[in-house]
Amino acid sequence: MDREQVLQLYDAYSDDVYRLACSYLLDPHNAQDAVQEVFLRLLERPCTIHPGKERAFLARVTANYCKDCLRRAKRRPPPPENAAEPAEPDPAPGRAELRAALDSLTPAARAAVYLHYYAGYSAVQIARILGVTPSGVWMRLNRARAQLRAQLKEENRDENDVSTHDV
Repeated sequence: MDREQVLQLYDAYSDDVYRLACSYLLDPHNAQDAVQEVFLRLLERPCTIHPGKERAFLARVTANYCKDCLRRAKRRPPPPENAAEPAEPDPAPGRAELRAALDSLTPAARAAVYLHYYAGYSAVQIARILGVTPSGVWMRLNRARAQLRAQLKEENRDENDVSTHDV
């Protein structure tokens, strides 16, 4: 691809690529690196993107890159326990529980949830992007919803128990 085409794709889809990378990697800095790497790969490698399929193509490249990053991270030793992580401010108060529940999902489940609920892809489209069957996508979505429902219900129950003991 030439530079102008990649720049147009970057302008149109960099936010989508970033959000999908965040859903996989759970780290905004690594997600920014993923965005850069995805678009650099478009510049370096010959590829053909069919008109109207740009978003799905970029989602597929992003998912593959993030899976590679997660695989590589498993091979590295964990960081020292005393390493301080910078605190990210929560953009919307009251959503911390939902964010924590989403972060507890597996990367595959988070990607399916993101692609279905945020990006608006169907199960068949997600299956093509992630390289699984449509029934596999539905299974990931159902398990993710059940896990989220159970976690959020448990957190609400814990909050109610604390508030009744305070009285």
